Amino acid sequence: MHELGITQGIIDRAREAATEAGGIRIRRLYVAMTPAADFSQESIEMYFEMLAGEDELFRGAELEFQWGSAAATCLACSRSFDADRPGAACPQCGGTQLRFDPETPMIQLTGLDIVESGDEEGAGSAG
Repeated sequence: MHELGITQGIIDRAREAATEAGGIRIRRLYVAMTPAADFSQESIEMYFEMLAGEDELFRGAELEFQWGSAAATCLACSRSFDADRPGAACPQCGGTQLRFDPETPMIQLTGLDIVESGDEEGAGSAG
């Protein structure tokens, strides 16, 4: 259920960035996820639709996901490596129980496509 709070945080950051950039509508939110995320892309999409669906600023907005890597340590053999996908396995022993670097973000808003005041057809970007 913490996906609800995470999604609300993304919406709040997007609203702030769009407002600061003079945006009147957000077309697309660019979101980066790493294998450190303990939730699915689908859950974020579901909560985004629920939380932003009736908000004029987000009318018709889409989420675009990109995947990044996360520093991981295998709990079976202690090998450190970069995990580049969900469900990654240790390249040394094949172990799937991993500890991710706590400094690695699970998800973050990386950019926006916005419509600026007086430019309903054009697009700007923020972020």
